[in-house]
This record gives sequence, C-alpha cells and structure tokens, in this order.
Amino acid sequence: ISSFSPSHARGYTCTVIGGTSTAYPVLLVTPPAVPVISPPSQVQGVMVTQSGTSSTVSWTAVLTDPKYNILYVVRYSTDSGTRTDPPSDAMKRSGITATSTTLTGLQPDTIYYVWVAAEILGAGVQGSYSTRFPNEA
Repeated sequence: ISSFSPSHARGYTCTVIGGTSTAYPVLLVTPPAVPVISPPSQVQGVMVTQSGTSSTVSWTAVLTDPKYNILYVVRYSTDSGTRTDPPSDAMKRSGITATSTTLTGLQPDTIYYVWVAAEILGAGVQGSYSTRFPNEA
C-alpha cells in the first residue's frame, strides 16, 4: 500500500504500489477515553524514631470511575526533590492497592520525603505525584 486516504463514497481508498486504487469500507473504532487521574491528597506519615527503621504512610484515595482498578505508587527519599516531583533516584514501591503502606529499611532519626501517585491497573496510565510529605518550604 502506497497511500490510504478517506473516500466520501465508500470509506477509504487504498492505492497499491503499481497504481491500482480500490475503495474499501472501513469501520473506525474510537478507543475509550482514559480518565484523568488526580494525585492522591492528604499524604501523611509517621516520622522514623531514633530506634525505628520503618514508617507508615497514608493518603486519601483518588476518586474515579469504579470500573477502573486503581493502584498506588509511593516514592520516598532523603532528598526533598521538588514539591510535586520526587528525585529520579527516589526509592519506589508500586502495585499498592490500599491507601496506606509501611516503608521499611529506613535509617533511624532521618527525614524521608514521600510522594504518592495513582495509576490505572493494566492501562499504563499514571497520574501526577502528590505534593510531598513533609511539605516544608
């Protein structure tokens, strides 16, 4: 096929290499729109204590059509990154189905910054990250 163009009379016209043109009816299917995913809100965590090595982080679920299965991605780092973007080397936990998770293997008496994003299972679509927690300037 050397060209493929709309034909008002019969759908689309295909021109085959060598110059033969034939009109073929074509059924055009529009894929369903993928929803916009808002970032999770009210991200909160429990600070790591002097002797602790884990912290529980929670957030408010995103609201979306119930036909979509939502998973969450949590990024965390000792580098504050920006308010809405974790640093590229931030640790990552993905595939979280609940609105909380426990981060383990943390260093005692250390501030970790946390960002949370939602994604649609199987669609390859991830929303923006939340504003980091803690959110000091």
